[in-house]
Amino acid sequence: MTEFTGKTVLITGAAGALGRALVDAFAKAGANTVVAARRNSEQIAAETAGEALGVALDVTSENAWADAVSATEARFGGVDVLINNAAYLQVGTAESIAIDEWRKVIDTNLTGALLGIRAVVPSMRSRGGGSIVNINSIAGLAAAPGLIAYSSSKWALRGLMRAAAAELAPDNIRVNAVHPGIIDTPLAYGPDGSELVPTSSFAIPRQASPDEITEFVTFVASDRASFATGAELVVDGGFTLGPIK
Repeated sequence: MTEFTGKTVLITGAAGALGRALVDAFAKAGANTVVAARRNSEQIAAETAGEALGVALDVTSENAWADAVSATEARFGGVDVLINNAAYLQVGTAESIAIDEWRKVIDTNLTGALLGIRAVVPSMRSRGGGSIVNINSIAGLAAAPGLIAYSSSKWALRGLMRAAAAELAPDNIRVNAVHPGIIDTPLAYGPDGSELVPTSSFAIPRQASPDEITEFVTFVASDRASFATGAELVVDGGFTLGPIK
């Protein structure tokens, strides 16, 4: 028996670097893992240990969410844990961001999370409760000049999380957030291979590995965090402390 044996975990954005790490972590912990991504979901599920289901999911589509949850219920009976990990980032300032790009960021990062919560709640309620974890960002905690749409979406995601936590508490559904710092993924580097956000001057002067972040996400999603809802876990290597040297 492992921590998530008998539980079904649906992970969005599962084709990305952090998403793949989350899929592997929950699978190793015994979960029935639902690999939800716009592409390659079935291939990733086939490569995943244990019981895994791949579902095609555009998080901005209510119909796609309904289909994903229906497929999950047909295969595993329902959803116990939702990891809202899908995200979209577009560089742009308040003056320069194209409105269609602004809307795409908001639709993916904020509306996508709302649609996910809305889609899984009936399933969780029927199973006596559940756990929802929103993957937020340090951009939702501090100023992020040049990332006006992404930062706005992540700040708003904090409000969504707290309101949902209060609304769903009577149903024994916990809603929490993890705020990762800079993760060693392709998104952390510019075209020339340099770090977009240099980490050498911060308290822990390096990027996090995706596997390090999954340790915190699995904790928050698990019964070990049963007394936490509406909470935010900051895992940023001291980024929000500011430069220390």
